Amino acid sequence: MHISHDIHTHNLYSGCCYDPEATTQACVRHAMELGHTVFGISNHLWDESVPGASRWYQGQPISYGAEMKYAFPADTGGMKLLFGVETEYCGMTDTLGMRAEHAGVFDYVLVPHSHLHMRNFVIAETEDVRACRAEMQAKLRETYPELPENTLRKMVSALSMEDMLPLIPQPRVDYARYLTDFLTQSLLSLLRNPELRRLAAAVPVVIAHPLAPSACGNAYWQIVRSLDRDQLWECCREAAALNVAFDVNLWTFRIAEQGLKENPMVDVMRLARSAGVKFTFGTDAHRVCDLDNIRAADDVADAIGLEPSDLCDIVRV
Repeated sequence: MHISHDIHTHNLYSGCCYDPEATTQACVRHAMELGHTVFGISNHLWDESVPGASRWYQGQPISYGAEMKYAFPADTGGMKLLFGVETEYCGMTDTLGMRAEHAGVFDYVLVPHSHLHMRNFVIAETEDVRACRAEMQAKLRETYPELPENTLRKMVSALSMEDMLPLIPQPRVDYARYLTDFLTQSLLSLLRNPELRRLAAAVPVVIAHPLAPSACGNAYWQIVRSLDRDQLWECCREAAALNVAFDVNLWTFRIAEQGLKENPMVDVMRLARSAGVKFTFGTDAHRVCDLDNIRAADDVADAIGLEPSDLCDIVRV
């Protein structure tokens, strides 16, 4: 099946985009060159009426991100242009960063649950990691007494969970299992979140890169393969019942590193399709050139076994 849309993209209005060329006009123009029939820009935003935003999200409220729509070009050559948003779901606190009553300015809302790099915001660190950080901070305090406590804390926090693991004495937590369990539990709690249900009734909702763990390094494939199929089926059935779609996020398939044959993420999406879930495709582009990754979409769609009827209404023309 030919895929001619991309609705998971970021440009300079998003704090994660560092491409100075990624203006709204440049992204739209390149999408037209790629022959898209539907194109959406979905920058990261947090509803300022929802408490608990991280420092990163505090600088990206709706009032800021909504300005991007004024930069949309009038002539798109017949391509349908959508104004979307990617907010956040924090599984550790069951907090959704977008209220239904404020989502009406958007054509669709992407909701991720798997940003595991956002530790102690999306996912809580385990006790042994926290203890190790505290011990490291104490040692730095002894070595650099002239540095303020806030600086020492930033130095320790800069280390990822993967960086910390060799420093933790045995026995330690099985982190691959911890992250695997969190993925299915957080997706299920997201789908049962009352605000998500109100949101899905107000605007098309797509789960961004579902069940694809970020910031887990070499454990990525192990985690995806280890997802409990019964729990996954339960998640997919609830998503289908709510008419919540899944983002076929091309980054999560790691096309360059592993082919599609026996790809565990393909298996996840096949199961979702059998449960009745609808789909949208996205490159998760953070640079204009990343939009070219949509060229892998046809092969992914065929590997999953998707038909045009499996696509969400907002990407069909």
